Amino acid sequence: MILRGDAETDPAARHQHYLQALGIAPPGSPVHLQARRKRAGHLLAISVDAPMTGTLRKDLVEAAHELEALGEAEQAAQAYGRAGDVEGQARALAGAGDVDRLDALLLEQQGQDRRTIERREIAARVTMLAAAGKRREAAAMALATADDALRARGRTIEQRKVSGDVVNLVLRGKPMRLALGEEVVVGRVATISVASAAVSRQHVVIARRGAEVVVRDVGSRNRTTLAGLMLAGEAVVGGGIELKLGNAVPLVVRPADELTGAVAIEVAGTRYLAPLGPAVLGVGGWRLERGADGWVELVTGDDPPAYVGDLAVAGQITLLAGDAFATGRGEEPVLRMEGA
Repeated sequence: MILRGDAETDPAARHQHYLQALGIAPPGSPVHLQARRKRAGHLLAISVDAPMTGTLRKDLVEAAHELEALGEAEQAAQAYGRAGDVEGQARALAGAGDVDRLDALLLEQQGQDRRTIERREIAARVTMLAAAGKRREAAAMALATADDALRARGRTIEQRKVSGDVVNLVLRGKPMRLALGEEVVVGRVATISVASAAVSRQHVVIARRGAEVVVRDVGSRNRTTLAGLMLAGEAVVGGGIELKLGNAVPLVVRPADELTGAVAIEVAGTRYLAPLGPAVLGVGGWRLERGADGWVELVTGDDPPAYVGDLAVAGQITLLAGDAFATGRGEEPVLRMEGA
């Protein structure tokens, strides 16, 4: 069986012949030891070009044990190394007296251990930053690493970030679509987008002028009408006005009941709330701010503190879709972020 195995070109058939030899030869006999050596060496040889699987790793460890027991320390070290068993590889190298490779292995393992500790420390810092509400910093730290799992975590945070000009939220149980910024542009490509050929890319601007809110046409192609007349200059919103964009799309702007100082903008069947300045939510000193990178933040100033479950969070939180904040420990959320 051993001779037939040696002559066999098919790896599976060769392995089978060596197994048959092991089953036939009397245990402890020279030919039995030879069959053990042949089978273990064959497993090591075929593992070089084979993809590592759980079964192959298990077979390699068994082969390494065989080779080590048979005094083939050098081959045993190779098998342990292929299987990723560093402890076994170090023991076999020591048995082979290969001091140089043993030192190199231990140095490499120390480096891997150090990198593992560093990854764990970074993962802990990312978790701490995210829990403290500093999601921007957590995502940046995770994405700056070479660790695939941490980078995936950073991408997940960024995918959930609340950013842009318009955000959806639920405040005290009321769904709201908030248009952020000092002014709001309505048009096909604007703060509030309207998909109509009659509307210009940027059609009108809604902004504050002192104590008043005004609407101004910004040179649209089809103009803006108010009570059937072309809008010239600015129109004061006052208690509310109704306009038409391009003489086709109704636009209604009036004071909002939901947020103090904000205006409600109704266009193309959708209602927006525009603070036209700081987005004061009416929950103590809570307000929404948009960073230079577009990431929306909740600023509480601890007036009152914001809680997620039983945990009090920082006074300034970069927001993720799904965030929910209460004003007391364990209370029902008063603010829930739905995303952009």
